[in-house]
Amino acid sequence: QDAIGDLPFNFPPEKERNGIANAVDRETTRIDAMITKKARFIELLKEKRQALITHAVTKGLNPDATMRESGVEWIGNVPEHWAVCKLSYRYSVELGKMLDEKRITGDHPVPYLRNKDVQWGEIKITDLPVMDISPDEIERYTIKNGDLLVCEGGDVGRAAIWRGDNNAIGYQKALHRLRSVSPDKDSVEFFAYVLGAAKRNGVFEESDTKSTISHLPAEKFREYRFAFPPLTEQAEIVASLNRDTARIDLLTEKTQRSIDLLKERRAA
Repeated sequence: QDAIGDLPFNFPPEKERNGIANAVDRETTRIDAMITKKARFIELLKEKRQALITHAVTKGLNPDATMRESGVEWIGNVPEHWAVCKLSYRYSVELGKMLDEKRITGDHPVPYLRNKDVQWGEIKITDLPVMDISPDEIERYTIKNGDLLVCEGGDVGRAAIWRGDNNAIGYQKALHRLRSVSPDKDSVEFFAYVLGAAKRNGVFEESDTKSTISHLPAEKFREYRFAFPPLTEQAEIVASLNRDTARIDLLTEKTQRSIDLLKERRAA
């Protein structure tokens, strides 16, 4: 109390104090209203982005396509020429290596990715720990360019594509490694969009509580059913979504920057 009591402050005359307070109230109220509107606009952009992705990966780009029932609730109707099948028919699904604390400094140390290193659309490779992966385990417990890594726990279903050297980095058991069974049939970029749509449509939630499941075992993941258009159509959808989401992301970034500037203005 003594320290606070000794702090110096400026106290204008009462009339001037009231004038300052009223002026600040008016300006901050105006700025706060603008921030609220812009924050709502960002939310609408995010909703539009997700709706765009979900529609593209479940309905395609052709509005005149003949549709049929997919048999999967969140997917609904799909173009009749699309395949709807279990994930295991199109992708191999493998969990990484169980971390053995005693073998971290073994004879074959290899940097490895953890659950937290895989974010949506991004894989972080700085300050990675190492584990012992013997030569006969390299093929099984390392990743190749184009592999899709999916979180088995935590934010279940969060995914990103590895774009780097082959067999240079391992992955922990908290991650699924998805690899196309037939690269001439499937695009990993397309399925990355599919996983994002599935996640945001509640596919990885418990039906009774609507809470995110704690873990997604490989055997269960392989049984999930998804829709797969022909490879050429997958590529067209990816190209379209890349363009449209980039435009939305740029607008979102600009709007967020304007919010930051308004907050600086408010404080000033």
